[in-house]
This record gives sequence, C-alpha cells and structure tokens, in this order.
Amino acid sequence: MIKPKVYIRADGNSEIGLGHVIRSLALAEMLKADFECVFATRFLTDYIHTESMKACNDVIKLPETDEHFDAFLSCLSGEEIVVLDNYFFATDYQRSIKNKGCKLVCIDDMHDKHYVSDVVINHAEGLNKKDFSVESFTKLCLGFNYALLRKEFIELENRSRNIDVLNKMFVCFGGVDVNNLSQKIIKVCTSINYFTHIDLVVGDAYENENEMRRFCTDKPFLNIHKNLDVNKMVELMLANDLAIVPASTIAIETFKAKMYLFTGFTVDNQKNLLKGLQKYSQVYVAGDFNTLKENQIREKFEDLIIGFKPAFLPAKTANPKQKILSIFNSLL
Repeated sequence: MIKPKVYIRADGNSEIGLGHVIRSLALAEMLKADFECVFATRFLTDYIHTESMKACNDVIKLPETDEHFDAFLSCLSGEEIVVLDNYFFATDYQRSIKNKGCKLVCIDDMHDKHYVSDVVINHAEGLNKKDFSVESFTKLCLGFNYALLRKEFIELENRSRNIDVLNKMFVCFGGVDVNNLSQKIIKVCTSINYFTHIDLVVGDAYENENEMRRFCTDKPFLNIHKNLDVNKMVELMLANDLAIVPASTIAIETFKAKMYLFTGFTVDNQKNLLKGLQKYSQVYVAGDFNTLKENQIREKFEDLIIGFKPAFLPAKTANPKQKILSIFNSLL
C-alpha cells in the first residue's frame, strides 16, 4: 500500500537555532508509520541529515538564498500534505502552495499573519480563534495537547514525581545561546551556595564554551554537556528537580518530565507559551532573561527557594501523537 506523502519544510542553523527542525522532525516521527515523510531544508548539516533520516524517507537540500521558496514549490505535485515551520512563510507563499492543490499545515507560535492553511498548530495555551486571522475552513490546534514532542518526552506523561527539594538543577538555553544567558544564570546559581548539582546543556554553536569550562574547573558539582541525544536529555531531566529554560519547546519537555520550571522569554515569540505555563503551580516566571540583572536573578531564585513546598506532580494521560495523526488523516 502506497503511503500518502507529507513534505515538511523547516530550517535550522547556528543563527536561528534548531528548534524548528527538532519539532518538525518530532512531527515526522509521529507520522512515519502512516505517511511517507520528506524533509526539506536550506542548511543540511551532518547532524540534521542524520536526525532527519531517523524519521523521514528522504531529505531535500534547498538553496540557502531566497531561491529556496521557488525551489520547494517545484518539488510539489499538488498531491502532498505540506507542513511549513518558520515565521517567514507569509500568506502569499501559503496561497502558492494551496494553488498547487496541496493540503497545508502551518506550525507557528507567532500568529502574526493571515493563514490560508487547512491547519494551524500552535502549542501555546490560552489562545483561541479570536487571536488568529484565518480562513473559515482553517482548523486551529492549540495548546499542549498538540505539542510536537519526541516520543521519549511523550512517554514521560505516564510518570509521576515527588519533588522534595530544588537543589539539583538542569540549565539549557538552546544550542546557540547568542547572549550567553547560560553563563549569567550559572554565575548566580553557584553564588547562592544552595544548589548541590547543576547540569548545563549547550550545543555546537555555543561560542562561550571554553570560558564556561574554565569557570567549572573548581566546581565539581557543575557539569557541562554538549550535543546530547534525546535519551541523554531525558536522563538529565529525570536526575534533576529544577529546570532553568526559556519558554520554548524545551520548557514543554521539562514540564512533561515533571520538573519545577524557572522560566522566562528570550525572544518575543515565546511570550504566548509563557502565558500558558505560568498558570501551573510548578512554574516560576522570571520575565525577560535578556534584561534581568544578576542581582535580580538572585532575588528571584531566593524567592523561589523560600516559597517552595514539597510537591507530588502526577502523571497525565494526554497523547499528542493520536491528535496529530487524526488531524493529518482528516486531510486525506
């Protein structure tokens, strides 16, 4: 039996990070048993190619110039489901894909344009139809129940945790961390003399790694991890109680791992997800990580520590994979 095709279009590199790529490939992983997935991208590193082929049947390398728009359109016959994941896929480009005859799904956490797609997926909670400009036929899939997570994180829904103290910490500001927020946070955490174990996760594009490793030399409780696979990420999350992360996909991942979150935003498109997270009792909202001074961060940590009460974080039953599969099957 021939599987229907899904063309997934997303980019990631040292400037924009890998968030779009990781969640798009998480989508492919959800679909691969029922659909033939093809991943199209401009920046095809060895890492992206390897991860893509774990979930997709094929990978298309597009031009890195603006020619990528037309190049991708030329790949389409009109019989595919197309997934777009980035902020620059404007209404006119969406319409070009629809005019080909394709079904269209947009993954977008900005909701700053008019959508002509058949489906919009946005994992932020607290949004509703009035927040979007869409066609009458567009289906909105909003909130954590539609979070595009890798299966290892979805499986964490079945776990519960008792959190007695918050002295073991997981820190991750993505693979790029252009403003070196990791260092700002780590300096404050190590000065408080409360945390007994800290795991810092960085990526290839983190330019301050050598400086951070020098800072760690006399701090055996502080560990730096680089380019971790998903299983190691899960292992670190389960070994720690408190996550310091921005309000992006990784915040949802740590939330699924039943961690306490100290979170905020680093770019404007994270604000909507932050609003959805702040209603949960295990989430402490720090604000804008870029503008917070070290003394302000210290005060917020002390406030969190003083106010913390041991808690039981129960398992939940939400399974985004089944919801996602249902959406894509409805497009056939």
